Amino acid sequence: MKRHKIVTLASVIVLQHTIGACALAQDQTQGQTRERARDRIVHIEPGIIREIPQVPRLCDAMDLRKERVNIGDCNLYCEQEGRGTTLVLISGGPGATHHHFHPWFSRAADFARVICYDQRGCGLSDYRPGKGYSIDQAVDDLDHLRRALGIDRWVPLGHSYGGLLAQCYAMKRPERIAGLVLVCASTGLPLVESSSRDGEFISRQEREKMDQIRGTPGLSMAQIVYNIHLNGDWKRQNYYKPTREQIAQGVLYGWVHDNNFNGIMSRSANGVDLTGCFAQCPIATLIVEGKWDMSWGEDKPGQFHRNHPNARLVVFEESAHSPFEDEPDRFFDTLEEFIGNLPQISAEKLESWKDDLAARQRNKGNPLPEGKAGPEEIHAMEEFRRIRARIAAGESFEDTSTPLHAALAQFSRWEPGQMKDYFASVDILRAPLPPENPQDGSIWPIFVGSEHLEDTFFVAYSKGQWIWAGNMGCALDWRPYRSELEEWARQQIQQRDGVGNPISK
Repeated sequence: MKRHKIVTLASVIVLQHTIGACALAQDQTQGQTRERARDRIVHIEPGIIREIPQVPRLCDAMDLRKERVNIGDCNLYCEQEGRGTTLVLISGGPGATHHHFHPWFSRAADFARVICYDQRGCGLSDYRPGKGYSIDQAVDDLDHLRRALGIDRWVPLGHSYGGLLAQCYAMKRPERIAGLVLVCASTGLPLVESSSRDGEFISRQEREKMDQIRGTPGLSMAQIVYNIHLNGDWKRQNYYKPTREQIAQGVLYGWVHDNNFNGIMSRSANGVDLTGCFAQCPIATLIVEGKWDMSWGEDKPGQFHRNHPNARLVVFEESAHSPFEDEPDRFFDTLEEFIGNLPQISAEKLESWKDDLAARQRNKGNPLPEGKAGPEEIHAMEEFRRIRARIAAGESFEDTSTPLHAALAQFSRWEPGQMKDYFASVDILRAPLPPENPQDGSIWPIFVGSEHLEDTFFVAYSKGQWIWAGNMGCALDWRPYRSELEEWARQQIQQRDGVGNPISK
């Protein structure tokens, strides 16, 4: 989930990070010219395809050790190949499976013991929430897998959202890490996560076709995703245009997870702020970025690297979100060199880093109102939950007379997809009552979470009503960014006034 400068995710869930690349550039292995996203070639299918090709899983034909590993309260599907330093692959999403790593990482089996797995609630692993899906649970599951496999230390490689898990794992279990690899990773930096260029290569015609597909009644989520990718949505995160077979594999096997898993885990991920956390990290770290990864702003690699000042940054010039697909020769040469030269980690520096992390946690700002919620606030939050349940069941809601009502009205307008699923799964931690006479342009926060702060919604007041402005997408203290948030709210108000309707997306 993109974060801070207020963001919303009202589009249908997409699979850019789970679909293989294949696709005007020279294919060095086949001598063919392949279409790239940045070629901006427009392709519109004449109709809507309802039959998704039933292609097999890639790993069905691969010589791998395949097993379900008991980690205590559930079984995780796991595959292994190769020998040497253990490399564990952490997939993205949230909700993507190990399938996206095939067949590329078989090349790493020449110099490492490669382990890939499906996270709890995903793919071929158990859909067993336990105490509830969360980042902490995913980190603990990863360490339970390590112990079940009898591994002392390993090298986590996190791709996309998996990079956030890898960083959180490094902070919680640093003594179990020999090195850290972050591939086009979610940064955990709210100010970086806010910007995105993922629609830059998509034409007006393609957008119109995708809107038509999303608005077609009777289509399953898999059919929607398959069709929008055929009509240009592949350009969001792929470098080369995938084949229909590869799109089908992504739809059938690459994006498989428990109901609302993406929304729940996105909410948990939004409670993570890693700003400054790796300043003293002594673990050898490799950051891999694709120059044409449009998931973030152009300066994301530099900003991410500055949060990991001791890491090595490698930017791949002919890659997007998955350099291991786009430039496999250079990628695996780089990975082999990194793994083959891992230094010893100083125990003294490791302890010093852990002390620094503990101090940061103690000094973390708390933007929540002081004291307990009063009767009026509790009543407002209970009303919010009742109305939200009715909206989730299909009712519409247009009242914008209070901040909470404005948030509900926005929820009512969203089409099914990632943000709607996320909103349906959140709970309100605190909802301070607004002033009796708010000023035009003023913003008001609604704090999201169950036991602790996970996100902050913002609404703005304009001409007698409250308008949804967006969500921070994290547990960052919003108060230091008030001026930035107020500017964003003003833009939302201007946009609303320009079209004569409340903001809906």
